[in-house]
Amino acid sequence: MYLDHRVTAKITRILEQIDMSALLMDSNGTVVLPEGDNRQLTLPDQLRRDPTTPMVYGGVTLIGTDDRQPLYICLHGDSQEAKNCAVLCAELINMLVRVDLGHATREQAVRLMLRGEVEGAELDSLAAEHNIPLEKNRCVLYFYFAEIDTEEATAVLEGAIDPENDVLAEVGRHSLALMKALDGEANYDELEQMTAAIENTFLMETGHPVYIGVSEPRAELDQINEAFDEAREAINIGRVYHATGNVFFFNRLLLERFLSDLPADASGRYSSMIFNRQTAKLFNDEMLHTIETFFENSLNLSETARKLYIHRNTLVYRLEKVQRAIGLDLRSFDDAVTFKMMMLLGKNSQPRRNRL
Repeated sequence: MYLDHRVTAKITRILEQIDMSALLMDSNGTVVLPEGDNRQLTLPDQLRRDPTTPMVYGGVTLIGTDDRQPLYICLHGDSQEAKNCAVLCAELINMLVRVDLGHATREQAVRLMLRGEVEGAELDSLAAEHNIPLEKNRCVLYFYFAEIDTEEATAVLEGAIDPENDVLAEVGRHSLALMKALDGEANYDELEQMTAAIENTFLMETGHPVYIGVSEPRAELDQINEAFDEAREAINIGRVYHATGNVFFFNRLLLERFLSDLPADASGRYSSMIFNRQTAKLFNDEMLHTIETFFENSLNLSETARKLYIHRNTLVYRLEKVQRAIGLDLRSFDDAVTFKMMMLLGKNSQPRRNRL
C-alpha cells in the first residue's frame, strides 16, 4: 500500500506524540517512517498470520494496522503500556490510510486502480463516480525523479496533461504516474515527442533529470494496473541497459526484457568470454564509446566518424584492432550482433539496485 505525502505527514505527527521510539513498516518489513531509515526488517510469521494482535518480540511490540493489507508498527518496549499504545496507533493509522471509496478524490481513485488495489464492483463504482470510461484506449507514463519532491514535480507536469481525460497521481515518494487517454491506437511518434518535451522542461525548470517509462496501450480500465507495471518496469530495465537514456518505451525493450530474465551467473559467464582481464585495456571507455556510436549509426562508417569527430580511417583502425583481439569484425552484421549481446549480458550480470 502506498502512502502519499499528505498521509505520511499525518502519521508522522501521530508517531511523534509517542514517548517511545517507533517505526512504521510496509508489508515487506521495509521501514517507511521515519524517512531516511532504509532498513528492511524480518517480520515474524506469527505477526503475519495475526497482524492485528500486538506481539512482543525481542524487547519491542509489533502490530499490523489491519488484516488485508497491513502496515506494521514497531514500538520499542514490551510493557502493557506499549501494547495499549500500539493498538491505539494501529487504529488511528488504519483510519488514515483506508480511503473511503465513496469520498475518494479522482487522483486517489486512479492511484488505487493503477496499483491494482480495487477490482470488480469497486473499480466500476469508482469509475462511474469520477466519470472514467471503462473502455477507452489508454497508456501509463511513469515518472521517477530522485532529487525533488512530488509537489514540485506535479507543478512541472500539470501543463502536459489534458485535465478532462488524463489523470496524474502520486504513486511513490519520488514518483508520479499519468493515466493518459489515447485517440485510437497509440501514436508512438507523438508520445516520443511528448516525453522528450517533458524531459527537457523538467530539466530546465528543476535542474534535475526525470526518468520516464511508457507502457503499451490498454483498452479496458481493469487492465490499467498491467500498464502501470509495464511503465515502471520499463525504467527498471532501461536504466540497466541504456545508461545514457532517460525515456524508455516498454514495447521497444523486447531484447532487454528477454536478457533480464536470464540468470545473472550465466550472463556473466558468456560476457566474460569477450570482456575479461586480457581485453580490459582494449575495451576502455573511448573504445566502448566508439563501438556504441557505430552501432547507434547502423554500422555506417562515415556517419559514425562524423559523429565522433574522427577520420574514417581512424575508425577503421579501431575496429580492426578489435577484430585482431577477439576475432569479431564489427562491420559484419552477425559479428556486431554477437558483440552487442555480450555487452548487454555483461550489464545483466551486475547487481540490480534501486529498483522502483
